[in-house]
Amino acid sequence: MARRGENIYKRKDGRYEGRYIKDYDENGKPLYGYVYAKSYGEVKAILANRRVCGEQGAGSALTLGDWLMGWPGKGAALKESTLLLYRRHIERTIIPKIGGIKMKALTTDKIQQFIDSLPLAPATVRLVFNVLRQALRDARDRGLCKDVCAKVKLPQKTAEKVEILTPAQQQTLEASLSDGNDIGILLCLYTGLRIGELCALRWNDIDFEKSSLSVRGTQVRRDGELKITAPKSHASMRTIPVPDFIMERLRLTPRNGEYVLSNNGGPVEVRCYRRSFKRILAAAGLPNIKFHALRHTFSSRALEVGMDYKTLSEVLGHASVATTMDLYVHSLDEYKRSQMDKLRKIYVGNSPSVSAVSNIAKTASL
Repeated sequence: MARRGENIYKRKDGRYEGRYIKDYDENGKPLYGYVYAKSYGEVKAILANRRVCGEQGAGSALTLGDWLMGWPGKGAALKESTLLLYRRHIERTIIPKIGGIKMKALTTDKIQQFIDSLPLAPATVRLVFNVLRQALRDARDRGLCKDVCAKVKLPQKTAEKVEILTPAQQQTLEASLSDGNDIGILLCLYTGLRIGELCALRWNDIDFEKSSLSVRGTQVRRDGELKITAPKSHASMRTIPVPDFIMERLRLTPRNGEYVLSNNGGPVEVRCYRRSFKRILAAAGLPNIKFHALRHTFSSRALEVGMDYKTLSEVLGHASVATTMDLYVHSLDEYKRSQMDKLRKIYVGNSPSVSAVSNIAKTASL
């Protein structure tokens, strides 16, 4: 009987057959070799020798760019949006700079030089490195390169400034909404939806009896085609209670197709809705913020009215409460400060006048 992972099988003619990887093609696809013997032990011994020789010569002409263009494979358990993100970093950042290096010639120093040369924010550099590291781990497991990422030093994380509308700015924005598709802006302000989730929202995702909506998809564009795919994580698939006043606005919103945000019966594309949002901001005289700032604004308002981090984390679709706290702990701190500053009214109201304090000081000096 063949043992798991050894690729040795008994043939119908009584001989044993073993399979091993002898090389890889230009896309990183394995090329197999086969050996035969009368016994299981003989095949195992031959395979051990062939694998050692194969690891020494496999992929000698394969470049990093060749490997990356075939990675990750079609069977990779990655969401459509994640694959799109990986491909963007690979094609725009990694391949243009170091794609021509042979896999066998990769070193930690070369990876470090690449990381140090990136004119990007520290958080983006880390994203690029994570993609490269995963790809090279798979290559290492196939004997195409050594572990060249373990000792690479990354730039220090910097506190990312979170854009948030002030209460007055939020009121101005809400007062400027009039178009039927503007309901999407209100939904983000009061549910924290991501724009991809918003543009994938269908009317049958909304439960008018229970006053809730379910996030079941997100919109992505890949290879020029608009797609609605599963959310990026299990936590992102969630049901969100919707405030009654937003449900009332939804009831009054005209329906033109299956999507809440509709364009001739189909979904409104993310980039088009972003452009529309920018026009609304300009017309209302508001700062030129990103659409994602609506999600941050919702989170800050939620904390200000007393929502706990656990509930907020579930509503936002974060994988953990820690993620929510890392992003928004400053919001609660600022709210606490504003509340503590109200104590000044008590102090000022009961403190002695300036002249009284002056007289007390003069008396004390006599």
